[in-house]
This record gives sequence, C-alpha cells and structure tokens, in this order.
Amino acid sequence: MKTLRDIGENGLLRSILPLLPQRPDTLVGPGDDCAVVRVPGSPDDWLFTTDPVIERRHFLPETPARLVGRKAIARAVSDIAAMGGTPLWILVDLVAPAATPLSRIRGLYDGMIAAARKWNLGILGGDTAEGDTLELHITGVGRIPRHTAVLRSGARTGDLVYVTGTLGGAYLSGNRHHLLFDPRLEAGRFLAENHFATSMMDLSDGLAADLPRLLDASKRGVRLEAAAIPLSRAARQSSHPLRHALCDGEDFELLFTVPPRLRARFENAWKNRFPRLPATRIGTILATPRQRLLHLSDGSAIPFRPGGYQHFLTHEP
Repeated sequence: MKTLRDIGENGLLRSILPLLPQRPDTLVGPGDDCAVVRVPGSPDDWLFTTDPVIERRHFLPETPARLVGRKAIARAVSDIAAMGGTPLWILVDLVAPAATPLSRIRGLYDGMIAAARKWNLGILGGDTAEGDTLELHITGVGRIPRHTAVLRSGARTGDLVYVTGTLGGAYLSGNRHHLLFDPRLEAGRFLAENHFATSMMDLSDGLAADLPRLLDASKRGVRLEAAAIPLSRAARQSSHPLRHALCDGEDFELLFTVPPRLRARFENAWKNRFPRLPATRIGTILATPRQRLLHLSDGSAIPFRPGGYQHFLTHEP
C-alpha cells in the first residue's frame, strides 16, 4: 500500500487538486500562492491562503512563543505578497496539548497581535482544539485590483528570472531569519502595479523546490546561473553555500520573471524604489519544459533537478 512517504507532497497535490470542486467565481483555484475569487460588483479580486506552523517542524519547543506567533502571521502575509496583493484579515486555529502553559499561549497571541498591527490586519477569530502538538493554522484574506494578480503560470520564453534579497541558511546556527523575515509586501505590489512581473511566487521551500513549481505552472524550462544566486551571510559562511541557497527553504523572498524588453526600465525603477533591497537576475526562462539547466561557475552545466524541502519526503527539521 502506497503511503505519503512514497509520493511526497508534490505527488499528493497532483492527485488531489484536480478533484476539488470549484465555483464559477473562482478565478484561480488550488496550486498558486493564493486562490483568487471575484465577487460581483467589487472593484477588487479577493485572495485566500492558509498555512500551518507546527512545533518541531516549523519551530522548536524552546523558540520564544512571541516569535512563533509572528512567524505564523508572516507566512500568510508572504503568500499574499507573492500575488501582488494587500492582506486584510486573519483567522487563527490553535491546536495545543492540554498541559501547555497559559503563558506560552499568551505569548503566541502577543506575537500574532503585534504582527497584525504591523501589517494592518484584523484577526477575526478562529477555533481551538486539543492535540498532541502545538500548532497554529492561519487563514489569510487579502485583495488586489481586478485582473492584476501575478500568478505562477505567467512566465514566457526569454523572460528573466529574479529573486529579492539573499537565499540560504535560514535555520543555520545563530540565524533566526525564518522567525524574523519581513514579507515582501511593498515589492510584490510594486511588481504587480507596474506590470513588471509575468509570474511570481514566494520562496518557502527553497529555490530548488519552488522554481520547478513555477516552471511546471508556466510549462517552461530554465537556464539558472549558479554564480548569480545571491547567498545570505549564513550560507556564505557554511561549507556548502550553494546547496544551502538552493535547498534550505524558509527564505520568504520573491521569485519572479520579467520580460527582457522591460529589463532596463524595471531595474532602474527597482533601484529607485528599493535602494536597500537587491533584485538579482539569476537565470532565463526557456521554451522547452524539460530543458532545465544549472550553469556552474566553471562553465559546465548540469540538470537542474527539484530539491529543497518537500513534506513527507524531507525529514530534517
């Protein structure tokens, strides 16, 4: 009998998502960073996303509760940023063992409340349940002007591939990036409002896991330049910098594509708008979906294969 370990998260999604019923007002269903829904009479399209944060998977028992609460909200906000939208409301489901100290629960909510105030969100409520592990399940709702959501499926042949910030090492010793990251809300809106990005997603499972998802959605290949991938300080100080940048996950930077005809205008506008946030060109979209290459600094090329974190297959925290 097959198990989730046999097929992994990606295999599960491929088998389940096509079966889910949709309404006519659903513009984008499962498979992107957010679902997109159109409400008659609204000038906006509506964005819906959900994310769990689970003890020993997304944080350790000794992690300060306030930071766990912040991370839970920030993950949902990052999904909405990846569509170019504005987050508005949050719902919270709490699962906890009965023996959990009340002070820890209060710390979780202190972190979520501070995050909601930071990003101007309303927390509408949610539910609580007893369970074996401490978990937060967040549902985020946002909006974006009609017809402007940037999807994973929009990359075209010749488009240039960019990432914001630096990648890798989010969980390495002494690095708390996975707890303290700021979702790229302004950058996502900038890319959507100015029609620079043809496709976009956030990097939660690592470049080697998430870029193939964008390529699959767009039915395209890629030429990725290893030497161009921006490495975080933590990754640079490790023994395998590129591996960390490709596979660690929890970067929560934006991965997006820009048509080559817009390159100069985009890069100039970006530098003026975000002088302290780099947007680095790391590759080019290719026409053939099976042509996915990682060009190394010595001039050789190897196949760019899916990697990074995948639930049910990857077991390291």
